[in-house]
Amino acid sequence: MLMTAVMLIGTFLLSPFLGKSNPVTASPAIASSGPFTIYLPLVMRNFPLQTVFGAEMAQLTSGGGLDQMAAANTSWTRRNAVLWSSVESAEGTYDWSAMAGLESELQNASSKGIRVILIVRSTPQWARKIAGSGASCGPISQGKLPAFGSFMRALVARYSVSPYNVKYWELWNEPDIDSSYFPGDNIYGCWGDQNDAYYGGGYYTEMLKAAYPQIKAADPQAQVLVGGLLLDCDPRPGAGCAIVGHDSKPAKFLEGVLRHNGLNDGGNYFDGVSFHAYDSYQGQSGQYGSPNWQSAWNTTGPVLIAKTQFIQSLLDQYSVSGKFLMNTESAVLCDSCSNDSTFETTKAYYVAQAYAAAIAQGLRANLWYSVLGWRNSDLLNGDLSPRPAYTAFQFARSELRDAAFTGDITGSDIGGVTGVKGYKLNRGDRRIWVLWSLDGASHSITLSSLPLTTWDALGNSVTPAVSMNVSLNPLYLEWNP
Repeated sequence: MLMTAVMLIGTFLLSPFLGKSNPVTASPAIASSGPFTIYLPLVMRNFPLQTVFGAEMAQLTSGGGLDQMAAANTSWTRRNAVLWSSVESAEGTYDWSAMAGLESELQNASSKGIRVILIVRSTPQWARKIAGSGASCGPISQGKLPAFGSFMRALVARYSVSPYNVKYWELWNEPDIDSSYFPGDNIYGCWGDQNDAYYGGGYYTEMLKAAYPQIKAADPQAQVLVGGLLLDCDPRPGAGCAIVGHDSKPAKFLEGVLRHNGLNDGGNYFDGVSFHAYDSYQGQSGQYGSPNWQSAWNTTGPVLIAKTQFIQSLLDQYSVSGKFLMNTESAVLCDSCSNDSTFETTKAYYVAQAYAAAIAQGLRANLWYSVLGWRNSDLLNGDLSPRPAYTAFQFARSELRDAAFTGDITGSDIGGVTGVKGYKLNRGDRRIWVLWSLDGASHSITLSSLPLTTWDALGNSVTPAVSMNVSLNPLYLEWNP
């Protein structure tokens, strides 16, 4: 008796940890009917996995590290590549040939199951708020906002479907920067206005108001992001901006978006907030910080925690709910650390800490910036060989996957020991703790039960024990659910 079973499951990146499916046995009644084909649905929990793990690439090609990031099962990438000024240099005429190179890249990413966050920027000369002199990275004139809405509708209609499958749209990059700082075309957003109490955030909302309904009309599943906010410093009284002596006005841009010139309806015109969170290396193993946010390795952990909590507090203040947050640029940076082995080790430890913290903070995505590096943040060398941070990224992704945060690790969980930071996570098939020394000392902790397995940040096996030493090198501890 011949039976052919065909499973139509699409093309996805399969996790090596997925269990085997159960065999299917035909009933006697069916078996007696002769040769046939069965189409079986394949049901798996949250398949394909969507995780917080992502990284930005300068190009979504093999030369840009796409194959290595696919091998690490990254869920997200980001591309700063749609220039409105190139596609619609003349009002009302779209030249899609300007997108030819990007189209190939989007197909590359989609074929590997990686979601692309696509940035749209660069205002055409005919649409600039300051005609003839405004930077192309700057705002759109009021009368041309409908034209931008029409462009976004056409753009989303074209690229939200196969073979591109783009669902996340970020409108300008770091718009909370004043165009006077960066004249001409550049990768920044430049919607900042030093003459406005909220740095131009309210006018940026006018753009969102014009674009959002057009995007949703083209693709109801599209997700619109407030452009990746720089958030230079904490603008609250007596906080980071005041402490380091920076102007607090730029960091009020998001509040300006929400309050929308006093209408308080800004939350109606976006789905999520994208922001950027960098720490700076402090010259010694495991040490980093962000004075602008009063955040450091030995107090709070990665600065993404402080920024996430600040953004969430603003959303709460304006009664805006149901929005997701994404840290679309994350790294620890050092300008003078080329091939510095201590920095490379610190960067690997930071990867483990940052992605665990991103899960704990409820981020939808956390994207490393970048695969081939900026200010020595590289995950890969120029020849695409892995740096320790790539190994840490790959292992963190395989270990944490789509784990959910269940609580912070406290002293009572580890025998009363202080000076340790960590998170309790649930992966479904395992309970996982991620923990590390917060003060740099080695701490001997006592657990209530023996872990099944223990790993360090680079995926090296550590002998499980009820009493263990915790250092700057983060540990992953696993138990049965």
